[in-house]
Amino acid sequence: MKKILALLLTLALCLSLVACGNSKDGAAGKDGEASKATEGAKNTEEIQNIVFAMPVTKVVDGIKQVEDEINKITESKINVHVTLEPISFADYGTQVGLMMSGGDQIDLITMVGNFSQLLAKNQLMPMDPYLDTLGAGAKEVLGEKFLKATTVNNSVYAFPTLNGKAAALSIAIEKDLLDANNISLENLKLATTFDEYVANLEELTKIFEKLKAAAPDKVCLVPITAGSLQFTLTMPGFDNLGDNYGVLSQDGTKVTNYFESAEYKTLLGYVHDWYKKGYILQDAATTTEAANTYLSSGRTVGYFITGEEGQAEQIQTATGVEVEVVKILQPTLTTSVINGLGFGISSTSKYPEATMKFLNEMYTNPDIVNLLDWGVEGIHYVKNSDGTVGFPEGVDANNTTYGLNQDWLFGNQFLSFIWGEGRDTTIYSRLQENNDTANYSPVLGFSYDSTAVKNELSAIVNVYNQYGPGLDTGTLDPETELPKYIEALKSAGIDAVIAEKQKQLDAWKEANNK
Repeated sequence: MKKILALLLTLALCLSLVACGNSKDGAAGKDGEASKATEGAKNTEEIQNIVFAMPVTKVVDGIKQVEDEINKITESKINVHVTLEPISFADYGTQVGLMMSGGDQIDLITMVGNFSQLLAKNQLMPMDPYLDTLGAGAKEVLGEKFLKATTVNNSVYAFPTLNGKAAALSIAIEKDLLDANNISLENLKLATTFDEYVANLEELTKIFEKLKAAAPDKVCLVPITAGSLQFTLTMPGFDNLGDNYGVLSQDGTKVTNYFESAEYKTLLGYVHDWYKKGYILQDAATTTEAANTYLSSGRTVGYFITGEEGQAEQIQTATGVEVEVVKILQPTLTTSVINGLGFGISSTSKYPEATMKFLNEMYTNPDIVNLLDWGVEGIHYVKNSDGTVGFPEGVDANNTTYGLNQDWLFGNQFLSFIWGEGRDTTIYSRLQENNDTANYSPVLGFSYDSTAVKNELSAIVNVYNQYGPGLDTGTLDPETELPKYIEALKSAGIDAVIAEKQKQLDAWKEANNK
């Protein structure tokens, strides 16, 4: 598994700017009617208290206010009292394990890129006994494909977070420079085949030549993540099965060594050619400076970025530079993409039925979603005239007592308000459409447990650190260094990792009649 914490913190920064949400009027009205129907009714059932181990990016003082408002809804509607137990992302996995082993009550836990590990440690309870009754609403809005990503041996173990998953590889380029030199990106297409992907790279080669001539003091590309321009480590229909060290073949039957493939060699040819021509930052393999810093300081005209909707707006907000962003590769939704974030019932839960009731609310009730996302209306946020929300008068990011900005996490983001007056209020319909039209991996639902080959993986990561950044930024010549890289990976044990993945994949297919 990749370094989950780093990915989640990056995701928090990106999505908090791009994919904030708005409450659907119809859903809110329907929920309001249901609440009125139950409000004041005599409740003969005992209220059950569940503990929600809630990962947070920062400690906030307003948690108790949010908890109280949530319980005003859940106690009367579903006979559930929720205790919010905030835990920092940095400590989350360790703390949850300690709570479970120590006998502390913990009912609702969060997946933070560790679904397979939670299963391996028997920390998740199968949801099947409650799925079609208490969780029926959540099951319906998630749909069969999303639930496949958390299904093991025909049992559902978690609900993935419902948000925009179809992040596409895109190119972002400074708009003023394009306009001033009559350079168009219109020939770039959303590639669905490798040939179409290569055609995009050919077109970009022509574009970079013009950009470099127009702005010789700038480079065309800088890395968006350390040691990688991103485009060499993906292609149409790509499922890296969690870590790139053994990827799924295009027909979905075999686990193969991507670094030995003709496709990888072809992509390395482009990046090395661009590097030699000066299109790529010369210390791209080693720089730790953020891509946006290069853009805002005028040292680059752009970069590759993987994201959903609103990328141009996000980049301009962060840098002050207007950019044009074009998607160049159809996204593939894989198991790890979908189940990276989500929620499950603890195997030690005292009240699993009550936990499922609350989970269902997190996916169907906009009032619950927005309390978790933004806090208490009038205290932590107010509604704007355009349907968005923002801080109340006198409150800002520095003095708010909530301000988690984690709308990308809590259940169904499509029921959330959009933060920020003037923001695009159609974004969720586009995110949903992108989910619907994305390519899905043919082995959606397969999760790989790397425990048996952890020593080999440790050695492989060391080899990647030696060769990968240099190759994937064009710094190293693939004609001489790629064969060395492949041989070093084999010496480190990549064939054993591939064999283990293949064994697990074959077993999964047999168990799931694939």
